[in-house]
Amino acid sequence: MVLGQSVQNGGPVSVVPSNGLVAIPAQLPDQDSADDRPCFTLDGRTIYFGSRRFSKDPWRVSDPNPRWKWDSDLWTRILTDSGWSVPINLGQPVNNSGGQLNPTVSPRGDELYFTGSGPTLWRAKMVDGKFQQPQPVPGMLNNVFYATKQNSEAKFADSLRQLVYQEMLPDSDLRLRAPDAWELHAKERLIKHLKTQMAADFFQGLVRCESTIWPDGKQAIISENFGKKNAYGLGGEGGSDLWVVLISNNGNWDTIKYLNGNVNSEYDDTYPFLAADGATLYFTSNRPCTTCPPGTSGGQDIYRTQFDGSHWTDPVPLGPPFNTNADDYGFSIGPDGKTAYFVSNRTGPSRLYQVSLSPKDSAIAPKPVVILQGTVTDAKTHKPLKSEIFVDDLTAGKNQFSVYTDSLTGKYVLAAERGHHFGVQAIAPGHLPHSERFTVPADEPFDRTKLDLELEPIYVGATMEFKNIAFEFGKAELLPESKLELDRVVATLQQSPNATLEVAGHTDDVGSNAFNQKLSEERANTVRDYLVSRGVAKTRLRAVGYGKSKPLVKGSSEEARARNRRVEMVVTSESD
Repeated sequence: MVLGQSVQNGGPVSVVPSNGLVAIPAQLPDQDSADDRPCFTLDGRTIYFGSRRFSKDPWRVSDPNPRWKWDSDLWTRILTDSGWSVPINLGQPVNNSGGQLNPTVSPRGDELYFTGSGPTLWRAKMVDGKFQQPQPVPGMLNNVFYATKQNSEAKFADSLRQLVYQEMLPDSDLRLRAPDAWELHAKERLIKHLKTQMAADFFQGLVRCESTIWPDGKQAIISENFGKKNAYGLGGEGGSDLWVVLISNNGNWDTIKYLNGNVNSEYDDTYPFLAADGATLYFTSNRPCTTCPPGTSGGQDIYRTQFDGSHWTDPVPLGPPFNTNADDYGFSIGPDGKTAYFVSNRTGPSRLYQVSLSPKDSAIAPKPVVILQGTVTDAKTHKPLKSEIFVDDLTAGKNQFSVYTDSLTGKYVLAAERGHHFGVQAIAPGHLPHSERFTVPADEPFDRTKLDLELEPIYVGATMEFKNIAFEFGKAELLPESKLELDRVVATLQQSPNATLEVAGHTDDVGSNAFNQKLSEERANTVRDYLVSRGVAKTRLRAVGYGKSKPLVKGSSEEARARNRRVEMVVTSESD
């Protein structure tokens, strides 16, 4: 790393990073307009960000703060074949004269979260391509903004009273001789403590709520000052900390938990951004960096941590060209991992910068992913279904995560880490599951794969194929990865207790008729016996082997043979 000299007295140090990366002003018009950190839909095709840039919309008002010209609105950019569109004001009903900040978008892109005036997190639902009237987000979080703010203030005031009482212990005889005078001195001390910077930071921090949502849409990470542990509030380190909020299936933001690991500090930790891999977290902190070379750390710096399966690793500063001795904050990056954005005041007023990354920059970029997206529908009516889609890592033999489809459109989007074999299984009430299997190569270019799923309703003759069960070669012994899909089929069958089914085994054309007939029967029996062992009544299931008599496709290619080797389940009666 080559360090230059200060470009001017009090100005930022010119740093030429050894990694060859360069930060340039983001390619946006009106870059003097205080644009804030963008957030991405999981497919990377839409960006939302806050901005004080000018527009002629009637609700816009000038900002009383002399630093700004206009209040903040939420804006968007759309990725087209020719690149990113110009910024588009979202308009009403999302924006109004009150000012909107800190946008976060759900992975599917159909819900936009943001803060406005007062301690409230808002949500605007998109229907038919238009955002509806924003509503306060239901659940514990918004209640905490009100109730816990009051409780925390009370606890904080009480802790200060205890501090005052400790300071006035030498005057305990005064309390006996002249209680009025003692109370007056105590009140003066209390007011003095309430005017400290610590108190001001605590009360101001309760309205921040910068957030980022997990790619599965079930959790969020927020930045907020909920108070210092063992003193007041919910038990943070002091200043703004990072917290995990659970998002229920009905959209409530509930159960606020402290982010584990050594991520938070006694300083302000803000602007969380979780990458599409669901494991790489970027955030901003004003903690001092004792190991950073001169010119690579300042008032605010950008840090990176990764989830290793049990906790978050110790944060590491990104270094140049992201961090300087100025304020650098609000990192974000799209799912392709190619362009990183952040905000900095290194050359004057805060502006948005961007850095182009390549695969060799793995110490900065998140893990590479592939985007899988589509619609889940009823196979008969073709209407969208509200369903849950499970993603199993067949290489490791474990479930990775699951996502929900939109209840109105049936749309879903998910990100799968590269270098693995995956099984996907969609589950919806009153329907047979639908599964698919796919492989994500580790070294291919970033892509977005379209995968629509049709689920058969439970009726006589309805058929499903077990696409993610596997056997030992030439045998009827189930491989461990098969149990993931079968266990969820058990749950489906338990919801339709009166349906009876046939488990049908099929083979390819390799080998004699007798061998294939026997093998298909044994495999069908193995699947039936497993389902029975998990609680499905034996009387509901009949195992049948068809050998190679009913191929799905003709031909002797390996692809055709793989299609024909299968186990299916057919509904034979249904009276639910």
